Amino acid sequence: MTPDDKQDEVLTLEELAALLKVSETTAYSLVRGGELPGRKVGREWRFLKTRVFEWLAQTGTGDEMQGTNGVVQRDEQGGEFKIEDNREYVAMWLPMTRTEKAAQLQKAARDGVNVSELVAEYLRAWSKE
Repeated sequence: MTPDDKQDEVLTLEELAALLKVSETTAYSLVRGGELPGRKVGREWRFLKTRVFEWLAQTGTGDEMQGTNGVVQRDEQGGEFKIEDNREYVAMWLPMTRTEKAAQLQKAARDGVNVSELVAEYLRAWSKE
């Protein structure tokens, strides 16, 4: 086996945790959160060692938001989020059809309303209740 072959080595979750020197629970959380590149094969997770090293090289110091810029990821609770320009955005499922959503967006555009700010105001008020 050459050194290059070793870099293309496939790791199990247990081996990944040992490589990162974290618990299997922490490693699994990173995978489920979409932070760490891996692939589910049957019921088991597998990781390419080179991709893990690439991921480690990309990870910041902890002061800035981490994640893949613009890519929708899952958090620990199963919710969706993405990071763009060091700002975190969360996805919300609204109880409406796409037609209703389109109508609301058209109305907001006609009225000159920023829909994101409208939703943010609503959530701020709701969280204070």
